[in-house]
Amino acid sequence: MRSNSPRGIFLAALLTCTLWFSTWAAAGEAELSRIVVFGDSLTDPGNAFVLTHQVSAPPYQLIPDFPYARGGHHFSNGKTWVEQLARRLDMSDSACPALRARGRCSNYAVGGARARPGTPFDLSSQVAMFRSDFASLAKDEAFYVVHIGGNDLRDAIEALASDRSGAATMAIIEDALGAIATNIATLAAAGGREFLVVNAPNLALAPAIRLQGPQAQGAAQFVSVAFNDTLASVLAGLEASLPVTIHRFDLFALVNAAVAAPAAFGLTVVDATCITPGVIVHAECTHPDSYLFWDGIHPTRAAHAILARRVRDILGVLPFDD
Repeated sequence: MRSNSPRGIFLAALLTCTLWFSTWAAAGEAELSRIVVFGDSLTDPGNAFVLTHQVSAPPYQLIPDFPYARGGHHFSNGKTWVEQLARRLDMSDSACPALRARGRCSNYAVGGARARPGTPFDLSSQVAMFRSDFASLAKDEAFYVVHIGGNDLRDAIEALASDRSGAATMAIIEDALGAIATNIATLAAAGGREFLVVNAPNLALAPAIRLQGPQAQGAAQFVSVAFNDTLASVLAGLEASLPVTIHRFDLFALVNAAVAAPAAFGLTVVDATCITPGVIVHAECTHPDSYLFWDGIHPTRAAHAILARRVRDILGVLPFDD
C-alpha cells in the first residue's frame, strides 16, 4: 500500500540508508571545490546532445524533443542557470556535461529525465553514474544540486486528465518525491553534506499550458503545489535526521513574481514564447533577453541568469573555493 504522506516518503528513504549511517565519521567543514548536478533540461549543459547528436532547428516545436543548435546545445538559447552559477563560483570546470567527459565533469542532468525510476537517466541512474565516476572523491568537498521533477509533473498532469480521481497523479508525485529523498540520503551516506534543491515552477504559467486554457492551467497549478508542498516537508525531515544542510530555492515563487511584475526583472514578455513554432523564417524573436520563456516550457538564457543570481544570493555564506 502506498503512503502519500511526507513522513511515509521520508521514512522509506531513511530505511534504504540505515546500515550506511554507522560508518560515518565526524568531520570538520570542508571547502567546497566541485559542483555536482542532477536534473533535467533546466540544468542540462549538453548531455542530451552527447546522447543523441540531434538538435532542434526551425521549424521549431512548442516543446522540443532535442536541445537547440543555437545557444550551445541547451534547451534554451544559452547556458542554464546552474552553469552561470558555477561560473560565479569558479566551478565551471565541473559543471560541464558529464557524459562528454566522464570523471572530469560532474553535471549529470539530461533533458527529459524524470526523478522517479524506470525512465532513461532517471535520478537514481544519474547518482549511480556519479558515484562510479568519482568513487575516490571526498564527497564532503562537493556541492550537490538537485533540480528535477518537471517532467514527472508533466506526466502527472496528463494522468489527471485521464483519471479524475487523482490517484494516478498522486502516485507519480509520490514516486518522484521518494526518488529525490532516497537519492539525497544515498549521497549523504556517502559523505555529501551541502545540498541545494530547487522546487517546481508554477507550470500553469508556461506558455504550452496557457494555450490549453483555464482547465489545463488549474490542473497544472494543482500538481505544482502538491509536489512543492510535500517536497518541503520531505526536505525538512531529511535535514532534521541527517548531518546535511539542504538549501532550498523557491522557483515557484520566483516565476510567479516575474509574471506579476516583469519590469522588476528586466523582462517585458512573460506570457508568450520567443520562438515561433512551425515556421522557418523569423522563427526567433528579435530581443530574447526581454522574454521569460524561450519555448513552451523552457526559460530564456536571461531568465536562467535571473535564477542564477538569486541562487547565488542565498549561498553567500558557504565555504566555496573562490
